[in-house]
Amino acid sequence: MAFNLFIVVLLVFTVANLVFFIMNPLKYHLSLRTLRKTLYTLFIGAISLGLLMDELNLTNWPFILTLTAIVIFMDLTILLTPSIMKIWSAEFQYTDYVEEIIKTNDKIHKAMVYRVEAMSEIIQKNNELLPPSRSYSEQELRNYLDLYAEKFGVKVQIHRIPEIDFSANDFDPLVIDGLAADETQMLVEVYRLTEGIKIATEQIKTIHNFDYNSEEDYVETLAQSAVVSLVDDESMLVPVFMNTDQFIVVLKKEFGDVLEVDAIHITNLIYLFYSL
Repeated sequence: MAFNLFIVVLLVFTVANLVFFIMNPLKYHLSLRTLRKTLYTLFIGAISLGLLMDELNLTNWPFILTLTAIVIFMDLTILLTPSIMKIWSAEFQYTDYVEEIIKTNDKIHKAMVYRVEAMSEIIQKNNELLPPSRSYSEQELRNYLDLYAEKFGVKVQIHRIPEIDFSANDFDPLVIDGLAADETQMLVEVYRLTEGIKIATEQIKTIHNFDYNSEEDYVETLAQSAVVSLVDDESMLVPVFMNTDQFIVVLKKEFGDVLEVDAIHITNLIYLFYSL
């Protein structure tokens, strides 16, 4: 009788587990630890009650071993199936991976909301923060950007892209042969920009001791106005190209995380600084 009752309890647990998984998969993964503890608590409780009520005897070890095998089998097949990483080495990282991703995403989402709020506040107070009499110096720009960056523990450094003295006459005639004047001029501008970025990125690498995996790819990416993320260095290189000035802004982790949205906000703040 007691054995039949225990089987009924396990059956109810199995059905409830399935319903829980179907109704709320996300919460289910986060609750796997609790579900496993519940399963083994039911098992220990059933064994203890069986012994106390003389429904079970320790001499009947084959029966106890059978119950143990049933519970372990349920644990492996029902609860751990979605997240067994290495079954042969018994490394069952059932919820750690999923839980870590969820927590990280939630943290990033909250951080992005705070950053949007900070950006909105700066824009609303722009008239106070940027007086008309300012000199548009690099120090003023840095102070302006720090209003945003210091709120989130991000360090901002501005590196001006040097102007390269190069003209169409410096090209190999074979390279520009047959090209229209505007096409040649475009090649000249691309070369100037690319060479300027190379010099700037070399300076940045030396100053910050960055480890570039592929410097040529980084230069090409920056030349296309795309942000370069240096994951190992917890930093970003943000290109800003304007008619009057060209920069590569380094966003570096100080005591807060650097997010992609920081690059967007810093770029927009630079344009605001020079346009107002």
